Amino acid sequence: MTGIQVKSFITHKRGETDGDIQDSIAYDVDRGRYALSDGVTNSFLPKCLSDLLTQSYLEAEIQSDFPPQSLPQQFRTERDNYLQQLDAEQMMLQEMVEEEFKVGAATFVGLTVDGDEFSWQVLGDSCLFLLPEDGHLRCFCNMPVKVNPDWNLEVQFDNHPRQIHSDGAVVGEWIKGKRTVTSGWVILASDAMSNWMVQQWNERRNFIPELWALHGQDDFEAFVEQEYQAGRLKSDDESVILIRIAEISDNSQTDEESVLTENSEFSQHFGNSDSSEDSEDSKSSDHYDHSEPSDDIESNTFDDDFDYSGFAQ
Repeated sequence: MTGIQVKSFITHKRGETDGDIQDSIAYDVDRGRYALSDGVTNSFLPKCLSDLLTQSYLEAEIQSDFPPQSLPQQFRTERDNYLQQLDAEQMMLQEMVEEEFKVGAATFVGLTVDGDEFSWQVLGDSCLFLLPEDGHLRCFCNMPVKVNPDWNLEVQFDNHPRQIHSDGAVVGEWIKGKRTVTSGWVILASDAMSNWMVQQWNERRNFIPELWALHGQDDFEAFVEQEYQAGRLKSDDESVILIRIAEISDNSQTDEESVLTENSEFSQHFGNSDSSEDSEDSKSSDHYDHSEPSDDIESNTFDDDFDYSGFAQ
């Protein structure tokens, strides 16, 4: 039997708290909707906007209904509700922020799963990654992406991402695509985590099993701190949704790493070494999935008509 399993993680910048998180993640496995939004720091109430975007995507009847025309009014309502909770000094500070930035802004990644058809829309430097069973990682975002002959990725992350604004304006062009997916991994990630993933991929670190083995928020916090202290991960809000499409054994004892390590081409990219020097410290996870595996994936191969829109070879 094959199916979908999901894990998600989110945390704050180093030195901040959960209340400072401006990213938002949400998904509904039954409806096949997955969404991640990264609120832009230099904007007005970015967390309100990122939450509105992820929830709106889950609730939209069809992808063309997103972002909803009602977004500006919804944001104004959230703004008013938020400001009513503030004291006079806090209100004055927020009014100064609104005067400076005018609007909220956020990047966005949305994924819709309908049977074995996966379709996505991406705006900004948050990324959607596909790792099919051919072992080659693909990246979709608004930043320039180049795939080298050795399948290393070059992604030009910058400080001026394309964005959705709280007044309904869309700055930049949507990156959209779809394909049939019957085995492999799909990952939605915010910009700092995406940048980290590209670097680890290029350095031949088998990072997906490491993330999949994390057992909850404490594990993720420790992992982020480890990567930050090692200079591999930028201090930022970190958010990620991992979606695994694989055969699920009847006794639910599937090895999380087998989808990766048993594929010869994937193993060739990483060589014969262990996934990383820190892999022995990773903790296995039997739970922490936010969803039940679904039965809507029926085969175990990828089609050949891959949609390469969104990146250049």
